[in-house]
Amino acid sequence: MYFNSIKPLDLVNSLNKNGIAVLKNYLSNETIETIKKKIPKLLNKSNLIKTASDIKEIKKNNFKNSNFYWLPKKFNKIFNGNQYKQPTGEITTKVSNSIMKKGYKFYSKYANSVEFKDPLVNVPEIQKIVFNEKLIKVAKKFLKTDPYLGYVAVRCHFKNNLPNIDFNLFHTDGRNKKTKDENKLIKLLAPFHLEKKQKIEFSIINVKRNKIKSEDYYKYQYSKASELPKYLKKKIIKPKVYKKDILFFDPDNFLHNAKKPKKLRIMLYIIFVKKNNYMIPKTKKIKIKKKYFRLFSPRQKKFAKYLCRI
Repeated sequence: MYFNSIKPLDLVNSLNKNGIAVLKNYLSNETIETIKKKIPKLLNKSNLIKTASDIKEIKKNNFKNSNFYWLPKKFNKIFNGNQYKQPTGEITTKVSNSIMKKGYKFYSKYANSVEFKDPLVNVPEIQKIVFNEKLIKVAKKFLKTDPYLGYVAVRCHFKNNLPNIDFNLFHTDGRNKKTKDENKLIKLLAPFHLEKKQKIEFSIINVKRNKIKSEDYYKYQYSKASELPKYLKKKIIKPKVYKKDILFFDPDNFLHNAKKPKKLRIMLYIIFVKKNNYMIPKTKKIKIKKKYFRLFSPRQKKFAKYLCRI
């Protein structure tokens, strides 16, 4: 599960078995400190941030806006609607511009997390991670075909008193029991907020979804650890990911979550996909400056094929 060098086959074997593979000491201190200093300043520029979901507002409504349209009909009956079991991005109630303009220390009382617009443009320091050819080779080995950048995000999670939601609950990114082969993907996480002895707040359940009963698979989407049955609780892994480490994981086949942070959490998310993945239309909206694209190797250019060059 833990690796000191990038050996694609070993990492992929760990991903298939455990759902996760951790690369130790991958990030440089220089990169971490540069991004850590930059992000709080950018958080106060509301024009650079995607409209945040208003968790405080839906809390007032006792999560009555929750719905389960993505579930097979026969499983709808297992939910009682007392918890919002949807991705944050699907919340239609958004934080107002007037609140966002007051800065992140204020709007963090309304939202659990925010995501930056155009991360490859606004945080260009992440490019050496996103387009690292060795990491691309790992994705190629896992996907068994040339990978493409499907999505990239710099997202910040806040310490607050709002309810656990989305990332904080155990879920799979693919919410159906089976995923079409062309939609298979792999995700990479890089934390920039950790200090020396701090461990990432991420957990994963070491039970592949095809080993989970269908009813349990749907019932425990977006659930707290305390709500899980014993056989799943026993398989929870809290990987030892510290400062400078990054991790690959399989978000579709393994239930995972990230508990609320105790301070500002800064994360880079990279999603590697196949050519015909459902995410490609969204990929085409991700911007990258032509001056950077021109410097890429042929492999990197192919990986970045679907990005919008500006």
